[in-house]
Amino acid sequence: MKKFDKKMKKLFKKIEVPASYDEKVDKILLGIMKKEPVLEKRRNSSPLIRLAVFLLCIFCAVSLYTIDANANIFAVFKETIMDFLGRGSAQDDMEELGVESERQSVESKPDLMMELQESVMDSHSIYLLVKMTAPPDIRFEEKILFDYFCFCKGSNYNVNQLLGGSISCELLEVSEDRPNIATYVVSLVFDEVLEEGSEVTVCFKDLTRDPYSSASELLIDGVWSLTFFYHPTVTDHVEIEGTPDMVFPFINTTAELKKLELSPFGILVCADVSNFPSDELGVSDTNIAIRLKMIDGSELTVVSHDTEKQGYVQGGSISFSDEGERTYEQVNLEFTNMINVGKVVGVYIEDLYVPVK
Repeated sequence: MKKFDKKMKKLFKKIEVPASYDEKVDKILLGIMKKEPVLEKRRNSSPLIRLAVFLLCIFCAVSLYTIDANANIFAVFKETIMDFLGRGSAQDDMEELGVESERQSVESKPDLMMELQESVMDSHSIYLLVKMTAPPDIRFEEKILFDYFCFCKGSNYNVNQLLGGSISCELLEVSEDRPNIATYVVSLVFDEVLEEGSEVTVCFKDLTRDPYSSASELLIDGVWSLTFFYHPTVTDHVEIEGTPDMVFPFINTTAELKKLELSPFGILVCADVSNFPSDELGVSDTNIAIRLKMIDGSELTVVSHDTEKQGYVQGGSISFSDEGERTYEQVNLEFTNMINVGKVVGVYIEDLYVPVK
């Protein structure tokens, strides 16, 4: 606040005592003496009283300036907080006002506090356990969610660094003693590869009751973020590279398996689908039937072409990419519940059986 102090010093220098000041003070003192005769004995203390009045004038002037300065600080804060979260040019302005950011697992604000309690990750999934504390008048329930939430690479929100995929934020539990405290599970199933140890930020905007309905109610207006480091915590993870003989039926033609990844949370299948016209991929049913062969001989259906048959999937994504003259489809699916990878002996992709060692 050095800049503010300099302005205060200038303010003191500019305050001058008017020529008629002593006359006005004498009139005030004379009036007091007429009403309170006992003060006649203290005429010699009038210079002290004048000094006190003078300091009072300075105090009033300084107080008005301080109120105005605080108002200006608040206005600057409102204008720059969004840019500051994005590490834009407003960062210098915020630092000049004595406001800094700190990379911690807790992001605290007067209206809502978040704490990252636990995280579980694999090569294509992130699950966060986030504790949220709201003001006493907020009572968490299933319909209370955020109007917007996302994951970004890096230590702040950056629209150019968004991690795409299947994202969810669900209420896990509400404190019995304090209903304004709740725990949410925020998850992301993503396609791209993250480097171990890289920073990832999860962002939340506007705590809202029933945000996806026409009767939504904004409870707390704001933006919050938590930054953490990406460290896969899953040890039971299977990766299988495809071979030219790993071919399966695909929309009246065939596709070649390029990669398969299996973890307790989900499965990823990447296939070369170049035999099918790329301009028809976006308008065709490109679902791939997937089943898991378990060690006890049973099968677990992940995806089926039978629409009436429930698959063991609660979310996921399908994406396409071109590399030279080849077109690839990547299917990234999240299981309904965790599975024991050690009990999976093979994966059926359509009629192709891929053993899991």
